[in-house]
Amino acid sequence: MITISTNKRSLRCALVSAATMICCMQNGAAQAMAENPFIRLDARGDTIYTADPSAHVWNDGRLYVYPSHDVTPPRSCDLMDKYHVFSTADMITWIDHGQILEASQVPWGRPEGGFMWAPDCAYKNGVYYFYFPHPSDTDWNHSWKVGIATSVEPAANFTVQGYLELPGDPHAMIDPTVFVDDDGQAYFYYGGGGKCMAGKLKENMIELVDTLARMQGLQDFHEAAWVHKRNGLYYLSYADNYQNGYTKNRLNYATSTSPLGPWTYRGIYLGGTEESTNHGSIVEFNGQWYAFYHNNVLSAGKGFKGAARSICVDKLYYNEDGTIQRVYQTGMRAPDPVIGVKNIPNTFLAENYTTGGEGITWHDSDTINEGEIYRHDGVDIEPCADGNANIFNIVAGEWLDYRLNVPTTANYRFEFRVASPQGKGAFHVEVDGVDKTGGITLPVTGSFQTWTVVSVTDIALASGVHTFRFCMDEGGFNLAGFAISFAAPAIPVGKRITIQNGSNYVTFNAQNQIICNSPTITPDCIFTVEQNGNFIELKAANGQYVSTTGTKNPMTLSAGNRTATTKFLWHNLQNNSKLFGLKSLRTNAVVCSENGTKPMNCDRYDFGGWEKFTWSEYAASSIDGLQAERISLEIYPMPAASNSSVIASFNTGSTSPVSLRIIDMHGRVCRQLEQPDGNGNREVNISTEGIPSGFYMLQVVASGVFAAKRMVVI
Repeated sequence: MITISTNKRSLRCALVSAATMICCMQNGAAQAMAENPFIRLDARGDTIYTADPSAHVWNDGRLYVYPSHDVTPPRSCDLMDKYHVFSTADMITWIDHGQILEASQVPWGRPEGGFMWAPDCAYKNGVYYFYFPHPSDTDWNHSWKVGIATSVEPAANFTVQGYLELPGDPHAMIDPTVFVDDDGQAYFYYGGGGKCMAGKLKENMIELVDTLARMQGLQDFHEAAWVHKRNGLYYLSYADNYQNGYTKNRLNYATSTSPLGPWTYRGIYLGGTEESTNHGSIVEFNGQWYAFYHNNVLSAGKGFKGAARSICVDKLYYNEDGTIQRVYQTGMRAPDPVIGVKNIPNTFLAENYTTGGEGITWHDSDTINEGEIYRHDGVDIEPCADGNANIFNIVAGEWLDYRLNVPTTANYRFEFRVASPQGKGAFHVEVDGVDKTGGITLPVTGSFQTWTVVSVTDIALASGVHTFRFCMDEGGFNLAGFAISFAAPAIPVGKRITIQNGSNYVTFNAQNQIICNSPTITPDCIFTVEQNGNFIELKAANGQYVSTTGTKNPMTLSAGNRTATTKFLWHNLQNNSKLFGLKSLRTNAVVCSENGTKPMNCDRYDFGGWEKFTWSEYAASSIDGLQAERISLEIYPMPAASNSSVIASFNTGSTSPVSLRIIDMHGRVCRQLEQPDGNGNREVNISTEGIPSGFYMLQVVASGVFAAKRMVVI
């Protein structure tokens, strides 16, 4: 075996025998424990991946952990094999006792091996019983059995004795655990497929007294059952089905006065990690209770295609009524973001409050981030429906600081993205301790993830760096972010405008995708600004509205109803200027022009060069008044053949000249044909020579009329 003892700054390794090396670091005197994950390296110095820790304290006074083992390099959980055992006498120095079992040593096991998942160990009458799930057939998920290996030592010389005969369908018969009560009676539990089954074991520890019963009273049970006892009360803990895009499978618990229930659900004692599973155990050692679990911090960012987990441990505490306090996960984790001064005008995500600490740059009513994402301080942050995060669980008296640089002394407009199911909640914003907004109350939005924007305008700010403090006056709402822009000039509501980024105009292509690449003004470049509550909408010449459905999706023209997808916030980016930006209500992100090479999207959060536009009121000209689809347009044959031609048939109702254009999906004119005066009814032959296969739009423009229709070239 190998032991390792460490201090804060150095690693000292003492070789005892040729087994496996474990690297631990003491994380300061206050913690007096090895830093998480507490098992990291093997004898070659390579990372070792372990999961599903089952922790026990045996009669020799040591704490032993029996985990599963993810293969290296990680590929798939079906290849898991080779159980190890680790032990400690002080929670700082750990010993790897080496491998105790692998699939090839299971006589009745699956021919292909693997599938040595979460195990457990129990002790009775001088014998250690090692329980492990393993299938017996190639059809692994319908041939699960719970194998039993025994030894008179806690960490060596285990021999497979057979398997536990379990009644019913063996599907998902995994995660065995055994609890031995004070009177010597042993109880067997397993959990998988959303159910937890349990029953008494006979004295021989390898047979059931009776059939298993389903445990009642558990909420959202997934797998990973574990039972411990404290002060006469039984605790059944387990992983739930929680998935929020950031973390998964929190550890819950229930209590009972009987080891077989019924159980009373008590809540969550340990949040999820970024690993796709969670599995824990709870044990008392030297007068302190501990929660064991696993995470993926050693493998995060390495691109593994398979499980690569690492076992961790943190101290666990009980309240006076026997309930468990939330465990704060410590050790190796992604660092909190360092957020300092940011510039306005801009948009800001609520979770990006200034780095500092409790009572310095934020105050929260509890010490735990209840949403368990993004930052590891006490501010409650959860995933947001728009794909970002939001502040939730808001309580009166809490506050958040943002250090912002004001470029110019002027009046500004504040806009706050909020959600309030019942219209409850209130807050105000102080700048350097002075209330600038007064109390802001919230409308009913219908749910905590249905967002709207409330605004306050004409807020006088002096140039320079200031502290903006969000003071929560009443709970009952969520905060996703805010935007600050210049109050002047007025938004051009009711006006027909053109929009430019650089030298190009915003328009739309043959797929009705919004794009910024038109070098000249056409009918497709003219938009009408309409007011819709606190938001504006952009109506194109064809009567449809600019819409965005997701941060990565191309912006399009919407033929459907006007919804959150068509609503935008208008931000003046310079004082008394026509420079502006747009922010989507749907995505909480900023409209981006993508430099004219791609359809525009809405996935940025700062007003950079591609996110800044200028507007001009449209002046009447020769194309004024053109209306889409006012004339009938037919194209045949369709689809058209490349290097051939198509015929456009239409009636302009006049003898005026006509311009025809074939436009590609990027808004580029591939062919343009000018027709002189002629009859109203016309059939014009247009060459497709040199036009590649793809989707296009054919436009017809005449005096006072405009038509467009999609065409396909093959």
